[in-house]
Amino acid sequence: MTDSSGAITIVVADDHPLFVEGIRFALQQEAAQAAGLSVVGTACDDLDALRLCVRLSPQVLLADLAMLGALGSLRRRCPAVRVLALGADDGEAGFLSALRAGAHGYLLKGSGPAEIAAAVRSVALGQVVFGGGVAPRLLDRLTTPQVRSPFPGLTQREHEILERLADGRSNAEIARELCLATKTVRNHVSNVLTKLAAPSRVDAALRARDAGLGSRPVLTRV
Repeated sequence: MTDSSGAITIVVADDHPLFVEGIRFALQQEAAQAAGLSVVGTACDDLDALRLCVRLSPQVLLADLAMLGALGSLRRRCPAVRVLALGADDGEAGFLSALRAGAHGYLLKGSGPAEIAAAVRSVALGQVVFGGGVAPRLLDRLTTPQVRSPFPGLTQREHEILERLADGRSNAEIARELCLATKTVRNHVSNVLTKLAAPSRVDAALRARDAGLGSRPVLTRV
């Protein structure tokens, strides 16, 4: 839906109200300089975002990456709404989570107003957008030969879970990063432990670190 002036309509969703208002203000300022954007609603959780999209039929949902768990319902009920995710992670985890959740683009939360406005316009036109801080990493991933996994028995999702276990992340942290329910993460962790014949998540994490997985520094074992 466009508004009466033909502007692109947007719903902004994030669990930090001040961030939502900051985005709204930034887009209003951009619209004042170059007409074409209209924030028609804001939400502070994924269910409110879904309800607003059903009621208002915006062209673009600009949402925090952690809120994309409801995206499956959004695609079924509002298939025309395009989704642009915002996240703090400039590594692979961020944009891959956004893509797997079905988003049409991913920007870092530190992106400037002009970049956000340009991305919204591009996504509304049917394009897929990655911000300046993300695009080089995506290109690097696509052009770098993939190394064979040291744990070939794991699925792609289980491998992602194991990488985060290697970093010492809790189930709740993993769930937020991958836009999954905590119960789903627990099931994946259980499957990983079974396939690796690991007695505990600590043992699985240590084996993963020994295989080169994980990015957080850890204390050397003695």
